[in-house]
Amino acid sequence: MDSMTAPRKAALLGAFDRFNYGDLLFPIVVSNEIYRHSESTEVAIHALIESDFSRYGALKTDSLKSLLRKDALHPGDVVIFAGGGTIGVDWTYMHANLLGRNGNLVLYYLRCLVGDVVLDRMSRYYFGARSPFPWVAGPEDFAVPLKVAYNAVGGSEFASLSTSVQARTLERLGKASYLSVRDAETKRLFAPVEHKVAVDLAPDSAILMSEQFPVYWLKEQVSTQLSAEINEGPYVCFQANVAYAQQHEDRIIAALEVIYEQHGLRALLLPIGRYVGLDDQIALSKILLKLRTPAAIISSEASIWEIMMVIARASLFLGTSLHGNVTSQSFAVPHLGLSDRPCKLDYYLGTWDIPEQSRCVRLEEVSIQVGISLAITDAVRQKKRAELITLAHQNFTKMARACEIDWR
Repeated sequence: MDSMTAPRKAALLGAFDRFNYGDLLFPIVVSNEIYRHSESTEVAIHALIESDFSRYGALKTDSLKSLLRKDALHPGDVVIFAGGGTIGVDWTYMHANLLGRNGNLVLYYLRCLVGDVVLDRMSRYYFGARSPFPWVAGPEDFAVPLKVAYNAVGGSEFASLSTSVQARTLERLGKASYLSVRDAETKRLFAPVEHKVAVDLAPDSAILMSEQFPVYWLKEQVSTQLSAEINEGPYVCFQANVAYAQQHEDRIIAALEVIYEQHGLRALLLPIGRYVGLDDQIALSKILLKLRTPAAIISSEASIWEIMMVIARASLFLGTSLHGNVTSQSFAVPHLGLSDRPCKLDYYLGTWDIPEQSRCVRLEEVSIQVGISLAITDAVRQKKRAELITLAHQNFTKMARACEIDWR
């Protein structure tokens, strides 16, 4: 492709302004892939607000308002929704993620006063946006003619949205230059737009993390204290959000104690989602106090590299986090997703994992399923890892071609 036709800028847009491990990974992994293959393309990182989680290893973000200024983009540039299960999420929900508990209380009372529709408009106005949803936009929502791409996004909860919201979402998606989704359920739900744009199936782009950040590099990024904890002996890395943990606390404790008794794996409790709504650190702190077998909790100040390293060195990962499981896939670590009902993690594992790990398990199944997962050979895991990484690279190549990005 002629490099003179390449866009001057690729603006990555997503929920990169809250501490959620997977969301913080997307701009890093995607920008690395672009810089590796397209030296002529400038990458800009935007979220709803300016943020700086660089002390945790994340990239700083500029605001959505700054992206919507007339001089921010030029004809031929590309806006890439860089990943995550954000299709169909509304403005109020994303606004709430950025506020503390007091701010969420204010939103609650505002909702009671003005209703959901008006509150969502107020949040959209606050962020200076034009599109009806935070992470779904068409070319017309920006100041200049450009291309819009969706990179391995998730939308498995799309079916729960109202008919009108679904219609508006699909109308915008149909104007994309490129649309790839990360699970078969999302592909099924977006089928109505396939007469306008192909809906490609691709693994979550964070699968590339082990290629970009191998264990030998991660070792240099972790604290001495954490390194000592990791090297103390084999462990199961456990994670759960506060809603799941509160509902299942006693069964979680029983499962972790059985894993120790049967497999000799102490528990390292890892908070991955650390914003209001997930609050992993709150859930895991309570579990730690009640465990009667060897256990420790990873600091709620751990960087994304430290989180990655804890999972990469685990004998087993067990948790509700999609990106905890994706990290396990990337480093070929045995893993099991946890859920009581079909969810985005369930759909993802069903699309991309080894048969023995291709669904979420219930806690009462853990004692049996852990043994099955641990019995899968490293050769099988490495083969799956290589397959997913290859598919992720192919996804980027197809996106670059569709968006006329110079790609080497």
